[in-house]
Amino acid sequence: MTEKTTEQDKTILGQRAPYLLILAVLAGYAIFLYVVRRTGTLEVSDFINNLTLFIGWIVALLTAAIYLSKTRKDNQRLKKEEIRRSLEIDAFREINKAVTSFGSVLVKVSNKYLWWPFDLKNYREDPRYHKFDKAKIGLETVRQNSDLRGGEVEFILAIEANEITVIQFDHLRKYIQFKVDDACELIRQFSDYLGVVALENLGYSDLKERCERIREELSEINSYLFDYRIELMNSMLGEIFDSQVPIRKPRDPKHKTLTEVAIKEEVEKEAERRELKFLERFRGKEPSKSKDTDNQ
Repeated sequence: MTEKTTEQDKTILGQRAPYLLILAVLAGYAIFLYVVRRTGTLEVSDFINNLTLFIGWIVALLTAAIYLSKTRKDNQRLKKEEIRRSLEIDAFREINKAVTSFGSVLVKVSNKYLWWPFDLKNYREDPRYHKFDKAKIGLETVRQNSDLRGGEVEFILAIEANEITVIQFDHLRKYIQFKVDDACELIRQFSDYLGVVALENLGYSDLKERCERIREELSEINSYLFDYRIELMNSMLGEIFDSQVPIRKPRDPKHKTLTEVAIKEEVEKEAERRELKFLERFRGKEPSKSKDTDNQ
């Protein structure tokens, strides 16, 4: 703290040095005029002329010093703003790339859950020409969770590498992570379901319902990524282009945008709840149930 204060004092002193030098010179000149006048060496008229000239110097020099100081501060502010803009553009470019990549992963995984119910239906209709391999699908779900986590990690690392520029959107990032956790858990449960239900007992309607739930969850995450991109774009680039990209407007009222569901205070509470739940599982305890948990 002392070292920081000392550095600030030095900076302030350096900024004031030109003013102090000007005042010192002018004060010396004023004393010189006064002494000369007192000794009678300088006539009254000459003294008045020199005094007027002296005052003119003061005004001119102070005006110049104030102008230079203001110009220096304006240049520093513009340079700082230029650096900030450059960092924001670089951050948006990197995060946008990660968002696009993550979105592609979500679409790829989601497509599998579109076709698996039809695979089962075709197998039921003609098992000679169509296959439905539960073990193969089970292995596929493991790869899917791995791919989802990989896309999530790329997304998070891009944000963390530019965290200072996007810190105000941190609660939105956390909410997206919550949804990814939920989707991965649904996929794990789907895999467990395939493992315990015999193929002959596997129902088309039940399988389709589970697949549609996962697809809806993955689609929602993709929509939230789109919302996140729009928030960053408007915040970082809106002022540069003097324009704003319209936010997403879901056609179905039951679907909300990211900013509508990711309320900062609620996200922080949910983060604490999930962390506590994780720690309890890690320690081998049964997760405690709170009113918030029961309501979800």
